[in-house]
Amino acid sequence: MKVNLKQYLLFSSVFAIFTESFFFHFIIDWKLLYLIIIVNYFILIKTQKIKINKYFLSLIGVLFIHGVITNIVVGIPPNYMLAQLIGITIVGVYYYNFIPLYERKEIISLYLKICLFVAIIGYPMYFLNINLNDGRLQSIFKEPAHYVVVVLPSCYYFFKEKKYLNFFILFGTIILSNSSLGYIGCGLILLVPNLSLKRIAYLTALIPFVVGAFLYMYQEYPFFKMRVEDTYESLNVINTGKFKEDTNLSSYALISNLHVAKRNLSDHPFGTGIGSHLYMHTNVYGKEMRAPEYLIKQKLHTTNATDANSMLTRILSELGLLGLLIIIGAFFYMFKTFSSKELHFAQGIVIYIILKLIRDGHYFPPEFYFFVWILYYDLKEYLSNR
Repeated sequence: MKVNLKQYLLFSSVFAIFTESFFFHFIIDWKLLYLIIIVNYFILIKTQKIKINKYFLSLIGVLFIHGVITNIVVGIPPNYMLAQLIGITIVGVYYYNFIPLYERKEIISLYLKICLFVAIIGYPMYFLNINLNDGRLQSIFKEPAHYVVVVLPSCYYFFKEKKYLNFFILFGTIILSNSSLGYIGCGLILLVPNLSLKRIAYLTALIPFVVGAFLYMYQEYPFFKMRVEDTYESLNVINTGKFKEDTNLSSYALISNLHVAKRNLSDHPFGTGIGSHLYMHTNVYGKEMRAPEYLIKQKLHTTNATDANSMLTRILSELGLLGLLIIIGAFFYMFKTFSSKELHFAQGIVIYIILKLIRDGHYFPPEFYFFVWILYYDLKEYLSNR
């Protein structure tokens, strides 16, 4: 049987973004994703000339120079930076070359079909207690939050295209995932497309009234005051790094990484180099924290140190003010999608990126570059035709 390489490349490259649970451990984690990318690179090299986007190449160059300088100043081994830049380059260049091989509608259509399939099989898996995380739906993914971020662009797309049956199939799985990130994403589906300068101005005008109401309730209602003070005490751990013994793992993962990022940003406003958050967490600021004893005994006191529990936290920790400028510039560019009445999938990708900043700081999961390059090509075409 003759293999259609073009169809294989299409299916395998889109399917790859759903494969995080397909791996086995022998010395290291051997992931199906790695096999797909390696095989597909050989096919691309034999069938076409590999190209590198000039803006992407410039970004890699800036991150490399920034990393070399900051690593030398702070004294961080270069392997932390190199591992991230190699991963970003390999996956980023692959999907940059893959997307132009097909009509984007063809790629998006396949992605939408796989999302529906993954969502549909998620229901029996949920009700039969198969592959659940604390009773939460995650379908074939390792975590509910990972499932949510990968399928949310399709949920947004079906909503905007008024394909309500498909929308509710996906929406139901997001609700059953019991993921706070998923609930935020559902809110953004309704909120983000309706933002305008006029509405933002109205919301800004309401701030004094909201502050006034807050101060009144704080002074007049003891229960509300107690809750505010308890919340402040919890958040103050971001400053102190001293945790209570009964702090749960999720709160600890979030707040400990915020503490490290805050300290790192305060001590190094221009960052310590891409990939450095892990080093600063385990070798510098983590040693000064007081983690709950039960987490230390279980060796969970460095939970999510590799990705800072959030891309925004990690970028600010590692890149400092440079990272802030990159984020602002990226959103200024991306939000142009909402001036179009047709770029619904690209708009869904913007919401994905917002969620990505909130949770999961890994720099080269396959879906990230799959989405980013579709967004890039869609916007490039849209802006050139205006």
